[in-house]
Amino acid sequence: MEKIGLVVDTAGDLPRDIVKEYNIKEVPFYLYFEGEEDTMYKENVTITPEEFYKIMRHKKKHPRTAQPNMEDYLSVFEEVIKEGKDKILVMTLSSKFSGSFQSAVLAKEELKKRYPDVEVEIIDTKSATFGEGIQQITAAKMIRKGVLSFDEIVKKLKGIREKTNVIFTLEDLYFFYLGGRLGKGAALMANLMKVKPIMDIEDGEVGPIEKVRGRKKSLVRIVEIAKERIKDVNKLVVGSPHADCKEDQEFLIHLFRKETGYMGPIYTRIMGTTIGAHPGPGTTGLCFFEEDLEGLV
Repeated sequence: MEKIGLVVDTAGDLPRDIVKEYNIKEVPFYLYFEGEEDTMYKENVTITPEEFYKIMRHKKKHPRTAQPNMEDYLSVFEEVIKEGKDKILVMTLSSKFSGSFQSAVLAKEELKKRYPDVEVEIIDTKSATFGEGIQQITAAKMIRKGVLSFDEIVKKLKGIREKTNVIFTLEDLYFFYLGGRLGKGAALMANLMKVKPIMDIEDGEVGPIEKVRGRKKSLVRIVEIAKERIKDVNKLVVGSPHADCKEDQEFLIHLFRKETGYMGPIYTRIMGTTIGAHPGPGTTGLCFFEEDLEGLV
């Protein structure tokens, strides 16, 4: 069996037990709040999502994120090599959202000079939060199962990436305004009228699907859209993040199971600081793909 190490950035919002169980190596994003530039946090290391959302909700401070740098990746690569691995699979946040992918590429080039016999493959997941995370979990399971070769795993994952759906909604457009993605007047008007956008990620970029009135309607509509896209529930891999809105997430998951008949596992976790910094608290959704993985995971 090949000795393969899995390295990911923290934008995939992986559950902590999954990271530990599969010995997944994380390269954290950085975070700071405007006006507090001297205090830099590391995601999952020096700040928790719970602490982060408390600051956002009560202090209304706008967070800024920064990608891992080349040295961050290089350090983790060398850690993997010290564990006896000679192949490294790296999976990152969409390159259209962040320079994390490029930092990994630069680290790979430097690593080649130091360890010419170590093979590194980097996959741009073209996704975020659990859209990225469910790809990473699938990779970890395929590596452990050992049925596919390193090259076959990479090929399989590149196919899965093109099938991954991320459908989500926001609770409060004020945070989009803080991030410069929406005018203040438009955000206030949308909130007053209880307009909730439904969005998705396609080819690595966020785009609008439609707008609805009311929070509950937005959650119902996410399930309806997901159901329209799903062909075979028996081939589903599903994840659902929430940005400090667990009750809404639980309603969403319950409705999804009821409407689709899907009774398999759904990976869940509070959305991390890197992704949650942009849509803000109250964001939730569904992330999924369909793939025949029988015997491979």
